[in-house]
Amino acid sequence: MISYQEMAHSTLLYGLVIAGLAFVAFLCIVFFRKTYNRALELGISKETLKKINKSTISLTIVPSISIVIGLITLSTVIGTPWAWFRLSVVGAVSYELIAAQMATSALGFEDMTAAMATDGQTFGAVMLVMSIGIISGIVINTFLGKKLTTSMSKAGKKPGGFGPIMNGCFMMALMCVMLPFQAFTGLDYIMVMITSVAVSVIMNVIIQKTGWKWLGDFIMAFTLIIGMASALLWVKIF
Repeated sequence: MISYQEMAHSTLLYGLVIAGLAFVAFLCIVFFRKTYNRALELGISKETLKKINKSTISLTIVPSISIVIGLITLSTVIGTPWAWFRLSVVGAVSYELIAAQMATSALGFEDMTAAMATDGQTFGAVMLVMSIGIISGIVINTFLGKKLTTSMSKAGKKPGGFGPIMNGCFMMALMCVMLPFQAFTGLDYIMVMITSVAVSVIMNVIIQKTGWKWLGDFIMAFTLIIGMASALLWVKIF
């Protein structure tokens, strides 16, 4: 029987992931050409479009630093191809590892390390949970995305509207679901979480005091790096 590690790094999975990413890249090129040509039809100059493209590239590369760090971390748990696919298409750094841990915990494993020592069925279960858990958002957006966006936009423009409040409540609810799962795992997990929050708060204070808005693009990257580095310290202490 194929093992967890063999399936996570299998040639077949690499091939499927590359094919999927190639298809996504093709769609990006098609939509870029369509939007570029449409902009020219609307009278936007090529010089303006070049400036937009340059700023877009910089704004895309900088936030990707945190994704690359997440890829390195996630690949040690679920293998390079699946981590690569998840963080390149529909996944998020904050979601993927938690989803994988929830899956292995439901299967009766104390941690991901124990799960990685088993067979490929465990890895298949992890892949299924990670995919099913996030695909609902894609399905909902397919049918209700435009209506929800329009409604939220109208609500946000009204003085004292419920739209901004609902967005804040949604994010709070999301944190209330995710944070206890991490907090009750162990004291070292709690300390890493506190360290990450402290780094984020400090960087936001620096931005407010200095006006360095560009630093906002690096908050996630710095938080991940310092948070992971602090994990080595807290694990030794606790």
